Amino acid sequence: MGRSEKSGLAGRTLAHYRIGNALGAGGMGEVFRASDTRLGRDVALKILPPEMAGDADRLARFQREARAVAALNHPNVVTLYSVEEAEGIHFITMELIEGEALDRMIPAGGLQAERIVEIAGAIAEALTAAHDKGIVHRDLKPANVMVTTEGRVKVLDFGLAKEFGAVGTSDATVTSPTTPASPGRTEAGVVMGTPAYMSPEQVSGRALDHRTDIFSLGVLLHEMATGRRPFEAASSAELISAILRDQPPSVLELRPELPVDLARVIRRCLEKDPRHRVQTARDVSNEFRELARLSARGEAAPQSSGSTGSGMGRAGRGEAKPDSSSVRADEGFWVAVLPFKYSGSNAELAALAEGLTDDIITGLSRFSYLRVIARSSTARYAQQAVDVRGAAKELGARYVMEGSIRQAGGKIRITVQLVDSVSGAHLWAETYERTFSSEAIFELQDELVPRIVSSVADMHGVLPRSMSETLRSRAPEQLSPYEAVLRSFAYYERYTPEELTAARAALEAAVQKSPAYADAWAMLSNLSAQDYVHGYDLQANALENAATTARRAVQLGPSNHLAYYALAQVLSYQKEYDSLRDAIERAVALNPMDGNSVAHLGELLLYSGNAERGMELATRAKQLNPNDPGWYWYADFYHAFSQADYRSALSFALKVKLREIRWRRCLLRQLPGSLERAM
Repeated sequence: MGRSEKSGLAGRTLAHYRIGNALGAGGMGEVFRASDTRLGRDVALKILPPEMAGDADRLARFQREARAVAALNHPNVVTLYSVEEAEGIHFITMELIEGEALDRMIPAGGLQAERIVEIAGAIAEALTAAHDKGIVHRDLKPANVMVTTEGRVKVLDFGLAKEFGAVGTSDATVTSPTTPASPGRTEAGVVMGTPAYMSPEQVSGRALDHRTDIFSLGVLLHEMATGRRPFEAASSAELISAILRDQPPSVLELRPELPVDLARVIRRCLEKDPRHRVQTARDVSNEFRELARLSARGEAAPQSSGSTGSGMGRAGRGEAKPDSSSVRADEGFWVAVLPFKYSGSNAELAALAEGLTDDIITGLSRFSYLRVIARSSTARYAQQAVDVRGAAKELGARYVMEGSIRQAGGKIRITVQLVDSVSGAHLWAETYERTFSSEAIFELQDELVPRIVSSVADMHGVLPRSMSETLRSRAPEQLSPYEAVLRSFAYYERYTPEELTAARAALEAAVQKSPAYADAWAMLSNLSAQDYVHGYDLQANALENAATTARRAVQLGPSNHLAYYALAQVLSYQKEYDSLRDAIERAVALNPMDGNSVAHLGELLLYSGNAERGMELATRAKQLNPNDPGWYWYADFYHAFSQADYRSALSFALKVKLREIRWRRCLLRQLPGSLERAM
């Protein structure tokens, strides 16, 4: 299909996508705005080039790569939804970003230091998430970085350049020049990546690893700092020569007011030899986190001699900003996970302690309503005795999780506890005893981390319960939008119309104050759905309101699992089962550690006729939280009852431990009279 034919797609429907206007084109295909009529959301739809679609081997490799990229779940990575084919046209669908590309934001003299640190830190976090999954970008450049209208940084096209370029035996690529006719464009079939941003190993066709992205990030940083690329030339050969041999000038030569540490990071990213560069994106991220911390504390980062100061680290009128821990304490409800303690000499157990800490922080961060302090801020407590309340005060955290590992022969005991630093109360504690094998460390982490995270973080978890109870006594108009979301969880501990009314009032005020806050819209939808299901009749059109607010949440938060959880409920009640399954799988993929949503979504799948997948999710939910709420057994009851296994149905009904016994009686009424009397 040629370019002109593809452009004729505007206004057509392709599968269940209604194609809108073209957004742009490049070597990786033409991109359109489109509407997903199943899920009611706007997407970016990219048509694959004909040379890709016509080569079965390359298409298969691309699809495998795309599946890996689709598994990325990070707020700074543009989400890839699907790889599809319809009417002979191969295409991918992605999160639609409303905003501006970074290449259009960089002025001639470069960005302000504070803005560089903010954007670069987000890009480094995106690279970290990708590299942890074994995905290398290969085409990092300003045109592949978007800044949304809300100011969030999003990186596009992770890993997708690989199958668009010509791949040699080393799996490296050959490059073509950036010319005035095609500035900053990736030429399919000739180049993988954009020459001006490529590493020495990339332009010379050598094998690549994640460090090629570090070099490209250095080029991007240099351009953000100075408004100019570090390597410029009139021809392809001269450009490649410059990348391989020339030492770029320090950014301080053009911008002497910039912090010396910023210049140092840029210089280290641009080292020719990958061994001499900053070795990981996480290291780069930590550098920018430290620069941001200095800024927040009002400590000006060191600057070059003769500098008049960039203003970095200073608030307006020369006033220092408050310490970041003080800011967190004022905001309230921050969660810190201290490094797990192991005092023995077994290196594998030390690695397990570190892995548990990292994975729990990552797991908690999947819950959009939790504010989790970064690992780099808590790492200093790894080698010292810690007073939990003292550490909480230093970090500005209200809730602190700590853990320890002890070994006796071939067995280990892992103890975890969660403390409210304000009251000093131990909110939750658990001990896990396991047989230890150094070959099964990852399996052990994969078993324990989801249990720990789900128990404390899901909607019925310890943290939401504590937070919502703290806020229940405050009037709705006194709550911040974030507090309104936390307060809404109190409804799920009571299930009363009065509680729903109070929660809804706070959320309605929240979306007035912060109309782009996806969590608030999602919880509004959830409460409207509760109004509809339980017949409270608090709204004239509860289901319609639930649908409208759910789709608003998805539009604002395309990577927000609460939004898709809300949408799935609406689609279930509207009996739109095809779209329901898509929404459920998206919600589960975004947060597989949310026992509450996994249980409920499994139940909805079961009701829709997909018993196998529904029971799979219902079973998974009970594994996530062994102390599950009683209603997690609804799916088991319904499944047994539908199979005429009434005795099993009775046993499951008796496991429903809700405070309001009328729920259990509703289940029992569905059983034959003989078994109902058996109670």
